[in-house]
Amino acid sequence: MNIVVSAKIPEELKKKAEQYGVKIGSLLRESLEKKIKVIEKERLALRLDEISDKIGAKVRRQDVVKAVRESRDER
Repeated sequence: MNIVVSAKIPEELKKKAEQYGVKIGSLLRESLEKKIKVIEKERLALRLDEISDKIGAKVRRQDVVKAVRESRDER
């Protein structure tokens, strides 16, 4: 299910986007998806640090990130 989100931008910016064939909706979706991925990675890294501190073990962040990536690639 999709929802509609609106944003106000300067008229000149919209005209330039149209002039250059920039699809604003697609650009906003892609940008939002990238930002969400960055935030999720940051939160995961913090959570990993918290878990590592709790169990007293040294879990290398790189190892966990690699495992998560491999898991996602398998899908």
